[in-house]
Amino acid sequence: MRGLVLAAGWGTRLGAAGGGLPKPLLPVAGRTPLDFAVDALDALPGLRAIDVVSNAAHLAQYQRWAAQRRTRAALALADNGARTPEARLGAVGDLAGYLARERPAEPLLVLGGDMVFDFSLAPLAALAEREVALVAYDVGTPERVRRYATLELDAGGRVTRFVEKDPAPRTTLAAPAIYGAPADALGDVPRYLGEGGHPDNLGYLMQWWVARRPVRAARAHGRWIDVGDAEEWARARREFGA
Repeated sequence: MRGLVLAAGWGTRLGAAGGGLPKPLLPVAGRTPLDFAVDALDALPGLRAIDVVSNAAHLAQYQRWAAQRRTRAALALADNGARTPEARLGAVGDLAGYLARERPAEPLLVLGGDMVFDFSLAPLAALAEREVALVAYDVGTPERVRRYATLELDAGGRVTRFVEKDPAPRTTLAAPAIYGAPADALGDVPRYLGEGGHPDNLGYLMQWWVARRPVRAARAHGRWIDVGDAEEWARARREFGA
């Protein structure tokens, strides 16, 4: 199994608050969101490699971060070639580029790089060995779940409904950008894009998958915050520590 952290965003919603740092490298509790993702992946005994995709403009910052990291699994950095926000490929575009370069023949866990969380990825990894899977997290209120993707599950944990940025959620279950898929499902990604799929948000790919394949959910218990803007970054520092 391999892990992929997508860290090529530009942090436009953060504005000047980040001081020039991309969101995955913001300080939270003496770490960074990227450290949270890498540590969670590295804790999985069956995971042999962790890849991080940046944009070209921020690559040097990620290289400095990587020089201080020690991981059990092999850690590698790549950039998507984008030097300006206007040239960005989007999260699904970055995933497609990675798959074209690396051609993984094993299950892949895919994480956004701008989250902090303290739950294990082991249940997700177990599901992703055989089918498309995601993490389901209860955010507590319909108002909050509207910021993310909402999902509904049957009694066996299969996803029966998935809506990205649902304006009228019927549940408080959200889907963080923490997904997994076996190798045979990864070939669907270029098909999704070829059919006109949205390249910028992993949630739309998962919504497409739910309509075409069985997708299972691993319920996560613990803390999770999407560091999407300055307000959520401040909340992460309050809850996890500055």
